[in-house]
Amino acid sequence: MHMTPHLREAATDREWEQATALLQRVYVAGGYTAAANAGQFMTRENLEPAGVLLVALDGEDAVVGAVLLLHPASALRQLATMYEREFRVLGVDERARGLGIGEVLVQACVDRAFASGAQAVVLWTQPSMHSAQRLYKRLGFRRAPERDVKDPRGFTRLVFQRDL
Repeated sequence: MHMTPHLREAATDREWEQATALLQRVYVAGGYTAAANAGQFMTRENLEPAGVLLVALDGEDAVVGAVLLLHPASALRQLATMYEREFRVLGVDERARGLGIGEVLVQACVDRAFASGAQAVVLWTQPSMHSAQRLYKRLGFRRAPERDVKDPRGFTRLVFQRDL
């Protein structure tokens, strides 16, 4: 079953508040980051200058998913070369999983990257993020193990790339 969310750039205070709360909740509840780290990193003050926050809204205009497509020169960029675009912090509300929202958000990043003239889209994910890895592979991303890096928290950041 797929839900067709309304997708747009976060524009209102309400959308930013809902999106950052959703991202913090998803990443902490999933065990992907500590609450203190999420509270510092996943804030409007940190994310807004770094890129475009795309939000998926349900029929009542509640944020049910979000992803940050980084600006080409973003300070949060960790992988992308000048010819690539990178996205970070993809998250979908627990109650909306399996409805195609993550796919819509990732595809929007790919489409925007292509429109900007990028040659590839890159991202890294944690080894424990199995659902995300399946999604990336389904959308044409391939593993780029030669670009993997060790995370200070003790795991290897798995890099995925999709050539455009």
